[in-house]
Amino acid sequence: MQSTENTDSHYNSQSPMRVFNPYWYKDQMSGWMTSSYILLISGIIFLLITGLYSNLNILGLTSTIAGIIGFTCTLSITNGKPINGILGFISALMLIYVASITGNYSDVIMQAAYIFLLDIPVVFNKNWNSSAGLSPRLLNRIYIIQTIITFIIFLAFTYSLDTVILASPRPIIDSLSATIGLTGAVLTVRRFRASYYFWFAQGLMSIALWSMTAIDGHPVWVLFFTYCLYLLNDIIALASSRWFHN
Repeated sequence: MQSTENTDSHYNSQSPMRVFNPYWYKDQMSGWMTSSYILLISGIIFLLITGLYSNLNILGLTSTIAGIIGFTCTLSITNGKPINGILGFISALMLIYVASITGNYSDVIMQAAYIFLLDIPVVFNKNWNSSAGLSPRLLNRIYIIQTIITFIIFLAFTYSLDTVILASPRPIIDSLSATIGLTGAVLTVRRFRASYYFWFAQGLMSIALWSMTAIDGHPVWVLFFTYCLYLLNDIIALASSRWFHN
């Protein structure tokens, strides 16, 4: 007779229902690079300190939790773990709330796009682990033109959202940050290597966006520090990811 422990610990890693099995989460947090574990632990401690210090309100707590979950998501991506779909989904929902309260409306659109383009597909794609190891594509002339057109369309839409449809206090930085992120998401779905550079640029723009938001009086300094940590993870990805070494 098979033991209860073995039965409970066995799950189908290819099924979307795996997200309801606690052993899947244990497996997802195992086998990371040592540098990722060090960055995860130090990052969580740092974000807790900076996020909760004098920010004991709903917006401050939400920003802190979203930052921690989002940071863990980026590390799981670097380590090729599909748990990033769940983490990204939760983080995006919380950031949508924060962005809507602080007036960063284009960021709301960007986070919603992440959910449908990146997070949900990872959760329901049973071959994500194998497809993640495929060689990335390079941009040729036609793809570069397509990317430029996509960027212009997104920028026109997000800037109009922040200035015509709604009134964002930071329309330029908000729309530009979201446009870079949206374009990066499209390139990621299409498996272009250039998406890395868009994620790096989006991280820089988010640092600027959330620092300006915090300076305006909102308790979101933790998101500024979160995106600083994102950049550290991007550097690790550049040095060790199969995205560049294949």
